[in-house]
Amino acid sequence: MWKRENEAGDSILARECQAFLNGTLAEYWDGTGVVVPVWAWTNLLAHGSEEMIGASVLHPARPRRPGRSWRIARSYLAYRVLEHTDAQFTLRDIQECILIPLELEMAAVPEVGRWTPRQWVDTVDHAIGRLHLPLEQ
Repeated sequence: MWKRENEAGDSILARECQAFLNGTLAEYWDGTGVVVPVWAWTNLLAHGSEEMIGASVLHPARPRRPGRSWRIARSYLAYRVLEHTDAQFTLRDIQECILIPLELEMAAVPEVGRWTPRQWVDTVDHAIGRLHLPLEQ
């Protein structure tokens, strides 16, 4: 089976990498029945387009119960990310300077796996909120 997947260029690893890079990793894993790790809920915010992030604000919940509270939490954070984009901080700036490093940091810390949606929201919201603080001298 691996050889056939490899020949078709459609391996599980390739699909996961593609989902990671385009911001749909949580949806990919959820759709395959994998429990989505806490850090992966940041993936859409860190890699998604403005349209994708905006769509998650409008449609946070899915009929399936697992992951519903995480989708609602991510909807709130998506709104906060878009709210902080302006001429001074583009979405790309926020993603590159804050969200991608935060996503990778959370993936490397085992304790994050035990976080509640509230702990995740507080952490990401705090990082986003620091954008408009005056620089310390």
